[in-house]
Amino acid sequence: MSGNKQVCVSILAVMILMLSISQITKGNNDLAFAPVSEKGLLPKPVSCAGDAEKIPGCVEAVKHFKFKNVKKECCFVLLGLTEDCFGILFPMRFAYREMLKITCKIIGFKPPSY
Repeated sequence: MSGNKQVCVSILAVMILMLSISQITKGNNDLAFAPVSEKGLLPKPVSCAGDAEKIPGCVEAVKHFKFKNVKKECCFVLLGLTEDCFGILFPMRFAYREMLKITCKIIGFKPPSY
């Protein structure tokens, strides 16, 4: 029976290795990297959330897909965040950002031209 366990463990290890390699080589750009401190060692997620927290209920409305509660000010702040900061606030940043863009467009928010 221990031979079967070794085979199962070996197969599991190979599957994990293959999955890891496939994730690395796909170049998955939807990974959230935190902004780093001046020394580059520790993330500073508080700096990202500072502006978003100034608008009550903004982040919570988007996180819980309550887009009817999203206002123009919320659109301005959240869509103005960098990709890394947006990724800290929302786990699947691409999906949340696209849904937020659609909602903001529906309520009449026009992003500023830079």
